[in-house]
Amino acid sequence: MKKISRIPAVSAYWLLSLILCLLFIATSSFTLEAGEIPLPQGLFSKAEVMKSERDGMWEKSLVIHFPEKRRVLSTTDGLVDARAVVNHAAQPQLWLSMCQVLKTEQEVGGKVYLRKIRERIAGQLEISTDAVAQTGTAADMDNLAVVTRVFKPFTVTVLVTAGAETNALRTGVDEGTFVEGGEEPKGTVNILILTDARLTDGAMARAVITATEAKTAAFQDLKVPSSYTKGIQATGTGTDSIMVVSGNIGPVVTQTGGHSKIGELIGKAVYEAVLVALEKQNGFTLPPKSADSRHACKQAKAGE
Repeated sequence: MKKISRIPAVSAYWLLSLILCLLFIATSSFTLEAGEIPLPQGLFSKAEVMKSERDGMWEKSLVIHFPEKRRVLSTTDGLVDARAVVNHAAQPQLWLSMCQVLKTEQEVGGKVYLRKIRERIAGQLEISTDAVAQTGTAADMDNLAVVTRVFKPFTVTVLVTAGAETNALRTGVDEGTFVEGGEEPKGTVNILILTDARLTDGAMARAVITATEAKTAAFQDLKVPSSYTKGIQATGTGTDSIMVVSGNIGPVVTQTGGHSKIGELIGKAVYEAVLVALEKQNGFTLPPKSADSRHACKQAKAGE
């Protein structure tokens, strides 16, 4: 009787992983023929939304790339010397599918999916994957908000996608249930900050605080409720992320708190962009009194 050989479990596992990777590449169409987003010339950055489709569902990646490496602080990737930063959006049903199809014994499917997107975009841009800082969202990139604030010699541009209908929470009050190794809840605010100023690492870290305060102020003024505790105000969502991109040739900045001019620019740009993004994605709008006060403040500033 002829002996039947068996494929070792480890070999079978890696064979399955290879097949899934090939299927991922084969069933996704991807193009650099995408809509460009105008940015201030002094930021020396190019922004565009790259669109693709997988299984009849959309993928839209906001990609900002630079002619040379830029220092980036990302709440997802840490400190990165980056040639590009990416906010990848996909249809919610596609996220659910990828979380199931691409999960392995070591990683959740969402992380595998984002890694493959990073590899794909790095290949299109002909740069190393290590030079890409990335985050992800299920918010539609068509609802992207872009706000620029200028006070010479500083320019700050903020790009935000936001969704807060299903995952808003009040930090310090609501309970956390996620542990490493599981899929995080969906719904997030992704904030990308570009500036021409040369920020120290400490200034980039402080900018994260400034941006978070501005985001929370927007949530409060919009009266976004917690998705987890009835009747209380949300401060954000449990999966929010921020990327701060330093300039290479502008003035050196060590302080980005609210008392500094550049901190003011960051705070006001983030606040405005979060308001716009949440209105476009979820329909949240300022109450009449808040909207009137905001309009009055803009008129007063215009008259200065």
